[in-house]
Amino acid sequence: MSFAFEPIWSWQWVILMAVAMVALVLLTYPRAIRNQPQKTRRFLIGLRLFAALLLLIAMLRPALQWSKTDSQKAVLYVVTDVSRSMTTPDAIASSTRREALLKILLENEKPLKSLGDKIEIRYFDFAEKLISVETPSPHAEGKETAIGAVLEELLKESQSKKVAGIVLLSDGAQRTAGKNKVDPRMMARRFAELGLPIYTIGFGGEGVTGNHIDLAVESMLVDPLVFEKKKVPIRIKLRAQGAAGRELTVKVWLEDRTGKRRGEVGEMKPLLATNESIPFRKIRPTGNNELIPIDLSFVPDLPGEFKLMVKVETIDGEAKIKNNFQETIISVQQGGIRIAYFDQVYRPEQKFIRAVNQSDKIQLDFYPIRTGRFFQSNKIDPKIFERGNYNAFIIGDVPAVTFKKELLKKLKERIDEGSGLLMTGGLNSFDAGGYAETPLAEILPIEMRKTDAQQEGNINRGLHYLKPLKIQPTRAGMNHYLMQIGSASRTKDLWKSLPDVEGANKFVQSGRLSEVLAVSTERYPLLITQKYGAGRVAVFAVDTTFLWHLGGFKNVHQRFWRQMILWLSRKETDTDQPVWVRVDSRNFSPHQKVDIEMGARNAKGKPLHDANFTVTLINPKNESQKLTSRRVNKEQIATFLNDQQPGDYWVQVGATRQGQPVGFDAWTRFIVNARDPELDNPAADLALLAEISKITGAETLLPEKFSERLGIWLKNPPGHHEITTIKRMTLWDKSTGYGYPFLCLFVAAMGLEWWLRKKRGLV
Repeated sequence: MSFAFEPIWSWQWVILMAVAMVALVLLTYPRAIRNQPQKTRRFLIGLRLFAALLLLIAMLRPALQWSKTDSQKAVLYVVTDVSRSMTTPDAIASSTRREALLKILLENEKPLKSLGDKIEIRYFDFAEKLISVETPSPHAEGKETAIGAVLEELLKESQSKKVAGIVLLSDGAQRTAGKNKVDPRMMARRFAELGLPIYTIGFGGEGVTGNHIDLAVESMLVDPLVFEKKKVPIRIKLRAQGAAGRELTVKVWLEDRTGKRRGEVGEMKPLLATNESIPFRKIRPTGNNELIPIDLSFVPDLPGEFKLMVKVETIDGEAKIKNNFQETIISVQQGGIRIAYFDQVYRPEQKFIRAVNQSDKIQLDFYPIRTGRFFQSNKIDPKIFERGNYNAFIIGDVPAVTFKKELLKKLKERIDEGSGLLMTGGLNSFDAGGYAETPLAEILPIEMRKTDAQQEGNINRGLHYLKPLKIQPTRAGMNHYLMQIGSASRTKDLWKSLPDVEGANKFVQSGRLSEVLAVSTERYPLLITQKYGAGRVAVFAVDTTFLWHLGGFKNVHQRFWRQMILWLSRKETDTDQPVWVRVDSRNFSPHQKVDIEMGARNAKGKPLHDANFTVTLINPKNESQKLTSRRVNKEQIATFLNDQQPGDYWVQVGATRQGQPVGFDAWTRFIVNARDPELDNPAADLALLAEISKITGAETLLPEKFSERLGIWLKNPPGHHEITTIKRMTLWDKSTGYGYPFLCLFVAAMGLEWWLRKKRGLV
């Protein structure tokens, strides 16, 4: 404890004031009391000097000051893997990974206990979720490994604590699906942003040893919605372990549904190669642990819903064969609407327009056009423009020189025969792109001049509105199918609410039969349509409608472009089935939750929100089970928590409204895989653990090096800081309670001095 002073002025001024006060008392006051007895004079002068001293002390603002050192404990999290892959016996002396992990903790029990005296140590087990434990469990029974989701849980757990770091002990192989599929690297970056290091200790082997042979189709990528008579690409990744130098055969199998009813599974048959498809390949691995990408393809002949399987044939010495194949369900659409879309490969607009491919009616084939020095590499297949291949064509920011005149002549013929054509805005569209000198000049409903064609790299700004524009429907547009982006009462307000587009092409309407459907607030024409022969043509001056999507109007954006495509294809009056059902993913692991979405619509395609649904699930044993649907936001959803029984599951949905059935029942199907992702390929992923540590600024440790790290922490505990707190109590301020006695003392001295002078007749 010590005294501290905070003078109201600088020390020089305070000393000067003190001297002045004492001098004033000693030079002036004795003359005023010179007739008093000597003892009285001394007493009165003493009181005056005492009051001056109190004033001096007040000017110095004294305080009592002392310090307190506090040692704040941090928390170290020790997180251990209890997923089933930790039962793999590839540690020392054929012990399991979990046994090796527990051995390391047991060997370091004493240093961990000593460290626990300095910082708090908390233990967690994890598989698909985080579990707080007193001591790590000896068992490893977790269904799946969800490292990313567990780190996310740990981040929430640590929010209110001072975290020294995390020690993650695992084989590092994330094997999970659904909501638990969180990228561990992304979570590691979030820990790094908070300065929280993750030290990792890996267990298990990443390769194969001995005579172990295993073939596994690890992934299969195929579009769930395809069209008949069109090639369907399939990409798989084949894991080949212990098969170096051996010939492997990979085949595509398709379900034969001849004579089969809904709820019945057809026979799987291998597909034969054609001129357009490659449904099988033979490969020969060169190493004993290879992940081989393989491209396959097939052409579906019939519409419907089919099971598709890719399978690698079993070879001698292979014990595990459940992972030799992968299955999924595909929907083959009959015909559908086929759109050919040409645009620059890096334009954001095309990315968002292409999202209409998610529609079950539209197949949009995108043909990317390269620019700059790669422009000469563009080669457009003339078959694209042959009769019957596409219902409509969209040309984006692409100069006319990209197409040969012969191709544009064919395109004009297709429009005359009934196809549709849309040209969107862009720096290289319309007359700026040189289309005034092409066969399309006759069918586009705008005036174009040959002299307006831009030279490569030179932008004619006079052909463009280079400012934000608000799109609004014309009177004709308000009554046109293309512009109905909402209900009749909301369409006008929705157009006002949409974000502005960034500029547009300048053009002038031409043709007596053309119709302006949209303009800007300045009345610039932006969307013009007309009929040409049996086809339809539209010009749209803008190319930044993706701003609607980014501005929170995703559904409006998709509806506009879907309606544009349906109108171009003369399909706007088509209707869908009244009752529908879908399962977003067609493949599920055992125990994984399955959400089944359903709905009903009237003859005009509008949702029936008051419909009642009956949901029947038929399992692989042909046993029926009723599911209950519930409304989530605007969707009806039924949930099935599948068991371990693998195979095909059928879903039948019926709908009624006011006691009357709404159309026919809808059906769909999904598959519960027979394979076990956790144990199919239990190889460790030590590289992922090293990456997590590196991202967070920590290090990955060999199990035998854990004791060294503990020794470092014992000398300098992580997150351990001594905090010194300085406390001060003022002796002059009334807020501490000491100011009042000080004031009273000053008043008492001056009051006593005044009373004595009055008694002596000096006042």
